[in-house]
Amino acid sequence: MNRERIQQVVRSLRRVNLQGSFFGQTVAIRFGLSESDIQALEALIEVGASTAGRLADLTGLTSGAVTRVIDRLERAGYVRRVADPADRRRVIVEVVPEKVAAIESALDRIGEASAEEIGRYTEAQLELISDFLTRMEEITRVEATTIRDGSEPLTGAEGASEHSAPLGGLTAARLHVRSGVSRLQIGPGAPDAELYRARFDGATPQVRLRDGRVIVHYRGIPFDWRRRAASFDLNPAVPWTIEVVGGVGRLEADLRAIDLTRFELTGGSERVQLELGAPRDEVPVKVVGGTATLRIERPADAAIRLKVVGGSGQVELDGMQLGHKGGEASVETPGWAKAGDRYAVEVVGGSKTIEIVSRPAGS
Repeated sequence: MNRERIQQVVRSLRRVNLQGSFFGQTVAIRFGLSESDIQALEALIEVGASTAGRLADLTGLTSGAVTRVIDRLERAGYVRRVADPADRRRVIVEVVPEKVAAIESALDRIGEASAEEIGRYTEAQLELISDFLTRMEEITRVEATTIRDGSEPLTGAEGASEHSAPLGGLTAARLHVRSGVSRLQIGPGAPDAELYRARFDGATPQVRLRDGRVIVHYRGIPFDWRRRAASFDLNPAVPWTIEVVGGVGRLEADLRAIDLTRFELTGGSERVQLELGAPRDEVPVKVVGGTATLRIERPADAAIRLKVVGGSGQVELDGMQLGHKGGEASVETPGWAKAGDRYAVEVVGGSKTIEIVSRPAGS
């Protein structure tokens, strides 16, 4: 058996799965839903009314996650809970046909576009393809369950990997990184049609897109400095909230071209460097858990206030020294209180060096 040919088929199948995931994300964004919502609706459209437990089996979600999905879809009018005709004591979930018609039409687009291509194959070939896909569906389900339950150790999870997602109809986004990384770089640069593009070196995290929220979650040891590095190219066409939870060794963020609505780092850091653009309204920037070195650059005309809670060493704002060793203190640029567009920086938990400087216009 030609192993190279087998690997070609596996890679092709992986690309199909990836594009299918992107398609599902795009449909979800179009209708203001999450990927899990779309997965649940697809399952209900495919197999009909089901119990929550059956829906969990079909989607691979936990029982708690399925309950939350059903609650959301019921509030939005896409599904309803009804008594099972076969057992009135049991509740099943069914779609509301008139409400899901538009979603079903969107999901059917791939089938309609594929019909001509599929028609090129003979009945025998189609039977073989169907058998192959059925077997691959079962293999994928089993492997996904194994990874989710952690019943077997993962191998080959090191090295570099990339991830991206479509922009779709999103008008705002949030990057949420959990569990700590050794080095994190953030900046603009995603292609026009993509919400973001990410690269991970070392351990590969779980990445999900939920209602415009990019959730990056590293599993295992909470803070392994040697094995976790990530870089994100964000699409500057939408405003971004950035949250880093669990600490970071070194963070470098070039946000000059990003419409930043909020930045928060929780869990401590060794070095943080932020290059900020012009603020819109009041933009909170918060560092909790302490940092050895924090440097912030912003436009010369951008009003900014710095509040420090906890012990600190050298603190400087545009050359102004803040004599502060403990407790709470703050310093601000002239006119900050009356400025409509401004930054509010807060550092909680102590620091060695905090430096906030202005950047000449146009740079």
